[in-house]
Amino acid sequence: MGKVLTDEEREKRMAEDIWLNYFNRYLFENGTISEKEYKKMTEKIAVRKAKRSPEMELG
Repeated sequence: MGKVLTDEEREKRMAEDIWLNYFNRYLFENGTISEKEYKKMTEKIAVRKAKRSPEMELG
């Protein structure tokens, strides 16, 4: 059973995910990374988020 997250910790983690997705999209749209790399990183960000989901840690 994981620790209960504070609102501040949840907010920080959400901000991290938003920035990661933003930069990933920016790199793709500006031709720095390929579509394949973009999709792979999007998946990794989603997995990262799922592994530390606040809903799972509250249980």
